[in-house]
Amino acid sequence: MKKLLPILLLFFALTGKAQNYASDSARIAEHFRRTDHILNILREFRFVIYAQPQWQRADTAGISTVHGGNFPAAANNRLMIRRGRFKVYWQHEVVNKHGDSIKVGEFNFQYDATEKGFNAFKDFYGRIIDPWTGWFSIQAGITVRPFGWESPASPMTYETPEFARMNQTIMPNECELGETFIVESPRKFKPVYLRLDAAVVNGEGIGNTGTGQSSISTGAYQSAKDFVGRLLVGRAFNLDNGTKISLMASGSYYYGNVLQGTNNVYEVVKNAETGLDTFKNVTVGTSDTAGKGHTDYHRQYAGAHLEVDFDYKIGGSASATTALRGEFIGGTQPGQLSSSTVPLGAGTTAPAVDLYIRKFQGYMITITQGFHYKAGKQPMNSDLTFRMDYYDPNTQIKGTAITKGAGFSTTDLAYTTISGGFTVSPVPYFKLMVWYDHPINESSGISGWSTDYKKDNVFTLRTQFMIDSWWFDKKNTTNPNLINRSY
Repeated sequence: MKKLLPILLLFFALTGKAQNYASDSARIAEHFRRTDHILNILREFRFVIYAQPQWQRADTAGISTVHGGNFPAAANNRLMIRRGRFKVYWQHEVVNKHGDSIKVGEFNFQYDATEKGFNAFKDFYGRIIDPWTGWFSIQAGITVRPFGWESPASPMTYETPEFARMNQTIMPNECELGETFIVESPRKFKPVYLRLDAAVVNGEGIGNTGTGQSSISTGAYQSAKDFVGRLLVGRAFNLDNGTKISLMASGSYYYGNVLQGTNNVYEVVKNAETGLDTFKNVTVGTSDTAGKGHTDYHRQYAGAHLEVDFDYKIGGSASATTALRGEFIGGTQPGQLSSSTVPLGAGTTAPAVDLYIRKFQGYMITITQGFHYKAGKQPMNSDLTFRMDYYDPNTQIKGTAITKGAGFSTTDLAYTTISGGFTVSPVPYFKLMVWYDHPINESSGISGWSTDYKKDNVFTLRTQFMIDSWWFDKKNTTNPNLINRSY
C-alpha cells in the first residue's frame, strides 16, 4: 500500500496538468478562431487614397479650357491638386451550393478634396446581389453614370489626365444620384463578360454648381427623372503563342428631361426671309402660355464604343499591351447660350435660365502602347498614348454661318483636340504623367474666331501618389473577359 500511494499521487497530478493543458489549448484555439474571424471581416474592406498634384502651363494667361478648368485671368501656369480621393470599399462573398465564391454585397464611399477644400461625394452607394446565381443586383446611391466607356472610368487609372471635352460637357462631374438594376455575369462565368445597367437618376450630377450660384446642385428640383441604360459585352481569346486578344463593346442610351425655367426656349430654325439658320425663340408668350415651370424638353443621347487589346510577350521577362479604343455619342442637348451643359439648379431651386436646344455629336479615338517589365525584382509599367477627340455641340450650323447676329456664340463651335503623352509607374504607389493638349476650333463668322484660336494649348506634368490596402491581401475580383487597367 505504501508503494502504491506515491504512484496514485503522481497519477492525479499528471491528470490535473493534462486538464489544464487541454483547457489552455481550447482557449488558444478559440482565440485564433476569433482572430481569424476578425481578419476575414477586415479582408472584405478596401481603403484607397490617392492624390494628383500637377503643374500646368498654357499658351495664354486666363484661357478657358476643359483641361483642369479655366486658368486665372493673370496666369499662364499653375500648381494644383487636380484630385484628392479617399475611398472605402466593402465587398462580401459567400460560397453557393456549387462551391463557387460569389459576391453578394458591396458598399462604396469616396470623397474628393483638393487645395480648394472638401468638394463632394464621388461614390456613396450600396449594392445587393442575389446569392443564388450572382447575376442580378440592385444598386442605389451616388455613383458613376452607366453610359459609354469613358464616363464611368476611374481617373486613377485612366490613360489621359482628363476626360474628353464632349463627356465633360454633356455629363459634368463624374457621379449621379439614382437607383440601378444590374445584370452582370459572375467572375466564374467563363464564356463572356456581360453587364446590363438600367438606371433612374436625377439628371444633373452631384457636386456641380451653376453659373453665379453658390448652392450645389442635387438635381432634385423637378419631378421628371432621367433613364440611363448600357449593355457591355467582353470576350478574351488566349492564343497558343501566349498572346491574349480582348474585345469589349457597349451600347448606351440616355433619355431625360430639362424643365423650362423661363419664358424663352430657342431652337435652330431657317429664317424665311434670309434663308439662313438662326436661333429663334419658339415659346414667345407669358409665363402661363410659354410653358415656364411645367414644360420639359428632351435630353436624349445614344452612344457606342469598341475596344481591342493585344497582350503579348517581349523577350523572356517583359510584355506589352497595344490598345485601340473608339467611342461615339450623338443626341439632343438642352443647354444655355453660354454653355452646352444643361442648366443647373441651386440646391432644390429650378434654374432660371433660357434654354437653347442643340443637336450634337462627337467621338474619341485612343491608341495606347503599354510596356510591362522589371527593374531587378520591381515590376514597372509605362505607356505612350495618343488621343483625338471631336465634339460638335451644334450640328445644325457650320463655319461662317455661326454669327452673333443669328443668335449663335462660341458655344456652338466644334472642337477637335489632338493630344498625347507618356506615363510611367515605377512602383505601385507612384505614377508620373507628361501630357500635351492641342485643341482646334472650327472657323466661324464670329469676330476673333474666324480661324483656329491657336493660343490655348496646355502642357500638364502630373504626379500621382496612391495607397491601396489590397496590396497586402491580393484579391482576384476581375472577370477574365473584362478589359481592366490596374495602374
